[in-house]
Amino acid sequence: MIKLLKPLSILALLGFPIAVVGFRLGAFPFPTSFEIMKYTVYLSAAVFLLGMLMSFIKRADSGVAKSARTAAMIALLPLIGLGTQMFTAKSVPSIHNISTDVVNPPKFDKVAALRDENTNPLEYNIAKLASVQTQAYPKVKTLVTDLSVGDAHARAKAVVESMGLELVNSDVSNGIIEATETTTLWGFKDDLVVRIAEQDGKTAVDLRSVSRIGISDLGANAKRIEKFLAKF
Repeated sequence: MIKLLKPLSILALLGFPIAVVGFRLGAFPFPTSFEIMKYTVYLSAAVFLLGMLMSFIKRADSGVAKSARTAAMIALLPLIGLGTQMFTAKSVPSIHNISTDVVNPPKFDKVAALRDENTNPLEYNIAKLASVQTQAYPKVKTLVTDLSVGDAHARAKAVVESMGLELVNSDVSNGIIEATETTTLWGFKDDLVVRIAEQDGKTAVDLRSVSRIGISDLGANAKRIEKFLAKF
C-alpha cells in the first residue's frame, strides 16, 4: 500500500491539468472534466488521510514514514485547490443567468447567434431565478443616471471595453451593447448585454450576464455586473 501512495498522489496532482487540457483540446466535454475534478478530490482526500495515517503508524521506520508524508503533502495541493472551488460553489446559488432587472430582463440580440444547442438557454426564468438571485446578490440592481441616453451608451461601451470584453454589438438607436468574456484558464465564454433606456426623465442602465456552459458560475456573472456598475 505504501508503494502505491506516491503514484496515486501524482495521479491526483495531474487530475486538474488533465481536466483543463482535455476540455480545451476538445477531447471531452465539460461534464467529463467536472467528473475528473470530482474524483480527483476524492482521490486526493484518500491519499492525504492514508498517507498521514501510515506516517504515524510507521514512524519507527523513518524511510517509510517520510515516503507516506511526501505522498500526503503532494495530495494536499489538489485537495486545497479544488476544495476551495467546491467551497465557493457551495457558498453561492447554482445559477448562471444574472440580471439587474428581474422583472423585464434585458434581451440579447446578436449574441444569440453565437450560442448553439449545447450552450445554456438565454431565457431568464423569473419564477425560478428572481428571488434566488436578489437574495444572493442584492447589489445587482438597475443603475439610474442623469446622463443622456447617448452619453450613457458611450460611457457603458467604454466600460465594457475597459473590462477586456470582446464587443459583439453596439446599437445606439436601440440602446443595446453586447459583449463576450472568455476566461483565461478554461476558455469559458460568458455573454453580457447592456440596455440603456430613458426612464422618468433619467437614464436606466440594466445588464444581464449569462454563462454559455455550466450550472453554477461560482458567482462570476454577478461579479462582472457589479464591476461594470462600479466602473460606470
